[in-house]
Amino acid sequence: MDHSDLFDFLPEEMRFWGVPGFSYGVMRDGQVLAKGGYGYRDIEKKLPADEKTLYGIASCSKSFNSCLIAMLVDDGILDYDRPLREYIPDFAMYDEFATRDMTLRDMLTHRTGLAPHEAMWPDPGITKKDLLMRLRYLKPNAPFRTVTQYNNTIYSAIGAVAEVVTGQSWEKLIETRIFEPLGMTSSMLSAKQMYAQPNHAQGYWNWEDGKGLTPVEPWEMDVAGGACGVVTNIEDMFKWLTLHLNNGVYNGKRLVSEKNMIEMHHPQAPMHMFPWRFPEIEPDGSYGMAWFIQYYRGRKFVWHTGEIEGFCTLEGFLPDENICIMLAMNAHKPLNMPLLMTSCYTVFDRLLGDTPIDWPARFHPWNKKYDAFYYHWDVDLFKDKPGPVPGTSTSHPLEDYTGAYAHPGYGTYQVRLHDGKPVLHFKDMLVPMEHWHYDVFRAIRIKEDTTVLTAPMSFFIGPFTGKIDGFTLQIEPTVDPAVFKRVGD
Repeated sequence: MDHSDLFDFLPEEMRFWGVPGFSYGVMRDGQVLAKGGYGYRDIEKKLPADEKTLYGIASCSKSFNSCLIAMLVDDGILDYDRPLREYIPDFAMYDEFATRDMTLRDMLTHRTGLAPHEAMWPDPGITKKDLLMRLRYLKPNAPFRTVTQYNNTIYSAIGAVAEVVTGQSWEKLIETRIFEPLGMTSSMLSAKQMYAQPNHAQGYWNWEDGKGLTPVEPWEMDVAGGACGVVTNIEDMFKWLTLHLNNGVYNGKRLVSEKNMIEMHHPQAPMHMFPWRFPEIEPDGSYGMAWFIQYYRGRKFVWHTGEIEGFCTLEGFLPDENICIMLAMNAHKPLNMPLLMTSCYTVFDRLLGDTPIDWPARFHPWNKKYDAFYYHWDVDLFKDKPGPVPGTSTSHPLEDYTGAYAHPGYGTYQVRLHDGKPVLHFKDMLVPMEHWHYDVFRAIRIKEDTTVLTAPMSFFIGPFTGKIDGFTLQIEPTVDPAVFKRVGD
């Protein structure tokens, strides 16, 4: 049967959602039914997207991290339910209960209580073990094991656990335990390495400021590889998804036990997903171990999405129908969850012979209506707050605010003058600081994972010296501001 028209709805949908390039692939019973691409992987150069185009798959990388842990559990090196301190005695969390009892299962299912703390990563100046050890300084925003809160920082730390117990780098483990056995020869773990390949997608942001799509530079994930570091293409992802459809077997060789494959794909934690409500779809679902589990028209759908600097992806499969799908686009914001779901549901309906539903018509009204996994990228903590007190000025000359300031969890940030104006050196980025009132500044658009944050930065004075001694920064919106103390000039 000819399936060349399975994705023929995509060009019109790409225009509606502002997506320049889209690669796709679908398999059933081990046979490729459709693969290819629409639009451009690079707008300026007019380079087409196809099934070999490389994308950063972002949070779909979590499933690789989870699979690696499953392999180490199979090896007897790790156990999902033993406290982490049995492997790393000096491990600690801010919360005493979590310090004592937290397990890999808690980490893999996002039930640690830790606030997201997205500003923790990426950070080229620290190791994965450093990041793991810094968790003790990060405040939770919920009691341990009470709610499911998606957390990239925790998944980044999981990579450190694998390194500690094996003595190998997380990158080496992924390459030797997963990429090589599956023959994923086009896959890699570096955004900069991806941009050096001839067939890579150029990532774009859509800032919703009237300027349209803006190309972005590659963003290296380093310590956050376990959360979002995999780079791959449709053809390699067919191999990866085949492993999951076959419950851990690839080309006749078992790579992961069936028991642990079931653990990964089994509902373990409830999770609120979408703002929309349609009768064919469970409004909410569950999280397994790096996989969402939901039912579409009564059929179990196991999937994960990812978005990172310039890219948005989806991996998924219907286990009972032996169907898998992989989607990748080179537009980051606004998050194109409606387009990904439109694509999945439309293709599933066509393959399974269900009564067609006009999914584009259903999802179009949700454009720019944000909630849950479909959220806005621009977070301004000054929005809807009282304006600045007029006529106020800083207590000291701007030069007095410059220097190095440290927080035990977030590390050391620099405040400098750039062309006479204060800027925050946030990792390898320069964040403008706009005076608000008194000794409070607006730190404008701090890049944190899939959002940019404009937050208050409030300096304080040493009680005996009268000098600028530090600042507080609302760098994680769901907890109290972090306190950075001056450590140098």
